[in-house]
Amino acid sequence: MKALPRRRAAVLVNSALVVALLGGAAIVYTTLDSGTSTAASKPQTRSATVSKGTVLATVSGSGALSSPTDAGQDFVTGGKLTAVKVAVGDQVKKGDVLATVATTDAQQQVDAAKRALTTAEANLTKAEAGQKVTTSTPGKTDARTGQQGPSTSTTTTEVDDAQVAQAEQQVETAQTNLTNAQTALAGTTLTASTDGTVASVAGKVGDTVSGSGGSGGSTAKSSSTTTTSSAPTGFVVLTNPTGMRVTASFSELDSLKVKKGASATVTLNAQSDTKLNATVLSVSSLPNSSSGGSSSAVQYSATLQITGDTSKLRTGLSATISVITGQADNALSVPTAALSGTGSSRTATLLKADGSTERVEVTVGVEGDSTVQVLEGLQEGDRVQLVSTTVSGSNGFPGGNFPGLGGAGAGVGGQTGGGARNGGSGGGR
Repeated sequence: MKALPRRRAAVLVNSALVVALLGGAAIVYTTLDSGTSTAASKPQTRSATVSKGTVLATVSGSGALSSPTDAGQDFVTGGKLTAVKVAVGDQVKKGDVLATVATTDAQQQVDAAKRALTTAEANLTKAEAGQKVTTSTPGKTDARTGQQGPSTSTTTTEVDDAQVAQAEQQVETAQTNLTNAQTALAGTTLTASTDGTVASVAGKVGDTVSGSGGSGGSTAKSSSTTTTSSAPTGFVVLTNPTGMRVTASFSELDSLKVKKGASATVTLNAQSDTKLNATVLSVSSLPNSSSGGSSSAVQYSATLQITGDTSKLRTGLSATISVITGQADNALSVPTAALSGTGSSRTATLLKADGSTERVEVTVGVEGDSTVQVLEGLQEGDRVQLVSTTVSGSNGFPGGNFPGLGGAGAGVGGQTGGGARNGGSGGGR
């Protein structure tokens, strides 16, 4: 029973502390509120200054690098490989021998064609020579005696035009056959159609390869990547970064802004710090991809020529392409966020030196990616309003609460509760 006064004293002390804490918080909160509530609730104005610079408008696309001189080399005449003279990584020059196949059959065809041509030419010579024909002419009759004189014989050469024409056709056919046979024989040797690096070889000595056929004296049939970004195929594939290009796809809206001759920047996806300059060579008028349904996405391709050193580039590298669609140098400009409206006529809020504002009409030119060219309505050095924002929460504090007050109250409540619990505990005793 003697300890009871001490417990009551502790409760009284705790209560006094709570009152003091709440009072101090109220004083601080009132002071801060009176000093900041007006400023915090006032909109904070952001501004920008009209300045001179370059305004750029661009559109972006994606694609892959290719070279018009990359080529896939195939045999004209198939057969059993007798030699493969190159390996991956070798550097070759145009005309270098890459591989050969057996020539036996092709040579036999050439020999047979030569014999046929010789026979046809002999037949033509004979037809053109014609045949000798002997004709008899009766003698003249003597007018006085009435007797007929002796007859005379005449020998002539007759040429049958139909036979000559037929022989000429046979010679022409035989000559064509010989030419084709000689082409086939030459086609047993595969030569490089361009300078380059051997990227792949599709066989080894002893393998049998097929031929592509063809005529005209070409010893190899090659495919290139002139119009596509896919890698070429062939028995031997040659790559050459000279004249490297990039074929990029653009959305249908952006493709309308891409023009032949426009400048562009090519960024390699694998090396984001590598940026290459390029020029638009052509823009396709046909879509290259689409998907059905209401959310169809149509894209158009543009081919760009990369300028500068391309010696370290590789066919197939993916890239992001940024094409300049509009540019204004040494132009007055403001951030896009400073203007309202659409089209060439916009409005802006001009911030004056005395703190007042004025809404002004602004004529714009090139609309860049982040800035807009100003033609009329503003001058260099003018300050214009961007966007107004208001700090959320009442009295300048998020949620309208004094920082830590809730925690303090909880702590006080906890202390008070603790005192009650102690008192209750004591009472239990």
